Amino acid sequence: MDEAILIFEKFNILLYSIAYQICHSKEEAEDILQEVQLKWLEQDLTLIKNPQAFLSKLVVNRSINYLNSAQVQRVDYYGPWIPEPEIEHSEDPLIGKEKITYALLVVLEQLTPQERVVFLMKEVFAYSHKEIGELLDITAENSRKLLSRAKNAVKDNDISVDNTSQAENQKFIDLFNFSIESGDLAPLLGYLTTEAKMSIDGGQKRRAPLRTLIKATRILTFLNGVMPHDFFGDERVIGEIYQQPCLFIKEQNQLKSILFLGLNQEKTKIQHIFIINNPDKLKNIL
Repeated sequence: MDEAILIFEKFNILLYSIAYQICHSKEEAEDILQEVQLKWLEQDLTLIKNPQAFLSKLVVNRSINYLNSAQVQRVDYYGPWIPEPEIEHSEDPLIGKEKITYALLVVLEQLTPQERVVFLMKEVFAYSHKEIGELLDITAENSRKLLSRAKNAVKDNDISVDNTSQAENQKFIDLFNFSIESGDLAPLLGYLTTEAKMSIDGGQKRRAPLRTLIKATRILTFLNGVMPHDFFGDERVIGEIYQQPCLFIKEQNQLKSILFLGLNQEKTKIQHIFIINNPDKLKNIL
């Protein structure tokens, strides 16, 4: 038993990171880890040649099951659904944190469960196609095809997802914050793409548009309408989550929402504004 616990603890951070980055939910990742640990403690260790591969497969399978059920649940979700953000404190080199931005998490939502798993396991966690095939019970060739489809989908999206856009992202976050502080959002119009979008995840816990707003002028009209009603709180702090600058919006010293920006591929304008208002998705931040 002691040996089994030590082995599990060795891979605990990696397994949690896999579960979170597939599921985009801290609570679900923690539940999956607990289930996997219980299953692991039932095993005969003498029959397991590669504990990391065995544990990873358990985590991946449960994560895919969650995604399949979550996709059904999200059809009935009230308003836009945005991945739950998380501040990672670990510097463990196994978790591939340096390869993930919050914008990438958002884009991964567009992939099928298998595409998402293959993309993450290959591009973030550096598993081989042979290892991924064993995780998913598919051939290495099928893994390569899934990765190709996933990469094309990521490339074809209208948001820059790599961490090289951090400096540009910071510039636009600063501009956004300055516009709020000055009480004049009009200058933002020139920095939004014509077909810019804004998604606000309130989860029916806080008031928010039921659908993603499209077009720069419509977004500015909405923001100008809600700004006098403390939509942007009484304090704003610029921070960073998953290598991406963001705006922590507070009301009476309590976190009220988080604002992220998705830049266009050229990193010259804002393509998508993401605002997380749902308190259930903010409780693990700060």
